[in-house]
Amino acid sequence: MDPEEASRNETIDYSQLSQIRVPLEDAAIAFTTRDENGKLPIILIPTQLLRIRNELVITAVLLLIGGIVAGILLRQPVLITLAFLISPILLLLGIYRAFMVRIPEGAKALLTRGGRYVRTIEPGLHFLPPWFIVSHLITQREIPFDVPLVEAPTSNNVRANIDTLFTFHIYDPYQFVFNISASDFDQVLQAVCQDTLRAFIRTITSNEVMDLKDATVNHILEPLNADMASYGVEIMKIKIVFAQPPAAFMRSQEARQLAILQQAEQEEAQALAIRRQKDADALSFQQVLAQVERDKEILRLTLEKAEMRRRVEETEAETEEFRLARKEERITKFPQAWAWERELVRLEVARALAGNTRAMLQVGEASDITRAFLVRDILQDTAVPPAATETDNSDAA
Repeated sequence: MDPEEASRNETIDYSQLSQIRVPLEDAAIAFTTRDENGKLPIILIPTQLLRIRNELVITAVLLLIGGIVAGILLRQPVLITLAFLISPILLLLGIYRAFMVRIPEGAKALLTRGGRYVRTIEPGLHFLPPWFIVSHLITQREIPFDVPLVEAPTSNNVRANIDTLFTFHIYDPYQFVFNISASDFDQVLQAVCQDTLRAFIRTITSNEVMDLKDATVNHILEPLNADMASYGVEIMKIKIVFAQPPAAFMRSQEARQLAILQQAEQEEAQALAIRRQKDADALSFQQVLAQVERDKEILRLTLEKAEMRRRVEETEAETEEFRLARKEERITKFPQAWAWERELVRLEVARALAGNTRAMLQVGEASDITRAFLVRDILQDTAVPPAATETDNSDAA
């Protein structure tokens, strides 16, 4: 322990245990009542060691003497008789109560005879000779004991503040009473517990200190009970009720945790942005693939249409070629009929133009118009019946 810490601890009174003197009849109440300093008594010393009721014995003696004196002075033998009758009764009552000893629940009593220890008795009503004296009453309940620890260094040299609640039990009242007093045991227990806790805190880090709150550290009971065995005391349980590094360290830790949290949030936001970008890229790629597929389909359809159009044009060309070939064959075979047909076409054109008074058209030479009208008249005059024409055509064929 540092000298500064030792001087600081000396200025603070951590004592919590005490022993008091009360009448044996008030022991049950005294064990559950703290004194004006808040200390809890664990040992009671009876204020009256001899259990004979002195008030009854003195009353009996005074009554006997007073009765005798009054009877002689007043010449009343009855008073003397009453004094001899009542005084023994009071004397017997005072002596009889000396044989009755009541030990309250939750305590044990030490019996002595002539200043030497005889035995320890349990709670309840006991009949004992007057020469057996109840010297001490020791509580048997589990006693809580608070051990604060200020600026205990951790393994990473951070000074932590610890508040620990120890619970102990006096299993051997004789060893406890005759080896140490309650106030001295308070100091011994405080020092031993603090040293053990400091050694334990030295083995952990500041981050582990913050996890000690409401923790039970019973693994350090064995060395503590080894030190307490000589006093007949056993430590039952150890619970840390408060554990925290200094405020400046806590603020730095909070700032560090906040920075880590912000960094994690930033990394999460970046990961989300990257994931969104990847999703957008994947969507764009899918759209490009879909567009390529559509373009391929459109190109395929265009090619198919072009192929169909080519085939149609080839078919039309072949049809036209066939038609022209047939027509050329007919012209070659029937030149006179083709000439007449041509003249008919010209005649129809001329007739259409003749019906339009506003049309001005010259086809070939001027004599062609006159010749067209002449041909029309000739055709009308020399019209051949259809049947004859067909006969001629068949003959010609």
